[in-house]
Amino acid sequence: MPRIDLFYYGDTSPGQSPAQLYREIEEQIVLGDQLGYHGAWVTEHHFSARGEVPDPLTLFARLSGTTQRIRLGTAIACAPYYHPIRLAEQVALVDALSGGRLDLGVGTGMTTPELAAVWGFTPDDAAQRAREVHEILAQAFDTGVVDYTGEFYRFSNVQISPPPGRPAKDLIWTAAGRNAIPLATEHGFRLMIPRPLPLAQRLKINDEYRAAVPGGEVIHLRSGLVGPTREIARERAVEFLREYAAVYLRTRWTGGPDSAAFDDIAEKLSFAVGTASEVADKIWEWTDQFGGTEETAIQFHGPHVQHQHVLESIELFAPQLAELQADAPQTSVPWVDRGIPDRPVPAQLTPYEDGVRDPDVSQPWREPATSATQ
Repeated sequence: MPRIDLFYYGDTSPGQSPAQLYREIEEQIVLGDQLGYHGAWVTEHHFSARGEVPDPLTLFARLSGTTQRIRLGTAIACAPYYHPIRLAEQVALVDALSGGRLDLGVGTGMTTPELAAVWGFTPDDAAQRAREVHEILAQAFDTGVVDYTGEFYRFSNVQISPPPGRPAKDLIWTAAGRNAIPLATEHGFRLMIPRPLPLAQRLKINDEYRAAVPGGEVIHLRSGLVGPTREIARERAVEFLREYAAVYLRTRWTGGPDSAAFDDIAEKLSFAVGTASEVADKIWEWTDQFGGTEETAIQFHGPHVQHQHVLESIELFAPQLAELQADAPQTSVPWVDRGIPDRPVPAQLTPYEDGVRDPDVSQPWREPATSATQ
């Protein structure tokens, strides 16, 4: 039985500002926290790409203070865009603020020449950079110290601050891609399977992961919309579906909610639309299709979907959570508040030549004398 999460791609609707989007996401996740959803995942996008959340971790720093129990996940942090030590410390900070509720989805991300040029890498080296970032994060979270020599990153005895409160395999979900199975096999990482992948490809990587990581966990990112009736849900979802069909299926679909192609488009986009029980039935079907799924994240929020309809979807679906999550594995380990080692003060300090400040740290700072001559 799967844990059920919310999922945000960060799309804005026509006339909506990013600032308004952030406020709406917060309100929706706070409601999900109150109603018993297990987690919430937010994607990272930059510049003219779809999605208007460039830094989910900053958003989670705020949400950690406005929610109580819901988990907060990146879907994904684009590894080549980051300095790995800074990413490790930012993650450790947000995990500490949230009391161990952070889930770090990590992957290569978009690697267009334009994006690569901005972030200082090339499309050809992106996958290897992402692999090295995974390995550096594993060291950082497991030991608190990074000692690493790779093709692109080299660090010697770097102590992470704040100290990580949970091990890497409990923090990291690796995104499906060329690195996923080797990294998961070596480090025990959990696997994230994104929505746009074709079904055959998703099934293949799911099977490879299950064979390579016995006892591992998989999360599927899905989309959906719940309404008080099937007809209302389909009417509210049609523009959402239409836009995603154009983006991900390269299909110009002009049908309406009663179109013969509606269900085919929805299936290809991993999209469940209907009443709460109908969407729950679809999740059961997907779970069986993949031989059991530990976690399913549903994107109720999307382009052309009104904020109040997203809130209504979250609320209408909430009564299904108890049955869906009844026997769901709860594998997150508690966050541990670790202290830092003593850092001795050097035995001898070099005096300041100008005498403005006494090198003895126990003495107060002295205002420098002013000259009477100009």
